[in-house]
Amino acid sequence: MAQPISFVPAPKAPTPHTEALDSALDLLQLLHDRGVLDLLRGLVGAGDQVVDIVTTALNSPDAIRGMRNFLLLTKFFATVPPEVLSRLVQAATEGASRQKSAQPPSLLQLMRRINTPDARHGMAVLIDLLESVGKGL
Repeated sequence: MAQPISFVPAPKAPTPHTEALDSALDLLQLLHDRGVLDLLRGLVGAGDQVVDIVTTALNSPDAIRGMRNFLLLTKFFATVPPEVLSRLVQAATEGASRQKSAQPPSLLQLMRRINTPDARHGMAVLIDLLESVGKGL
């Protein structure tokens, strides 16, 4: 009678990219689960139709103006130091969180605040901005 042959699988030798391949397969599975691969397959299958639709939409004067404005705003925000924007956001948050039921400041209190160097610097920037907008109109 035949004797069974014992089979012991050889240990899997680690390849130098095992972790990377496992990670890539996990990512591929996530993209499949979320439907991203189906979307990409549809876009590639549609080919020239998608390109025609996108170029037609982006070729309108409004879209061109919007892209230019977005680029200008990006350049503007790149020049503003993060500390300035942080203080602006903090001041806006604090101002918005003040209770509406609290007494508003008197005109004298407002005049005192306006007379501070920081307030005058801020007003100068706002006036520069206002002048620039007026020149552009």
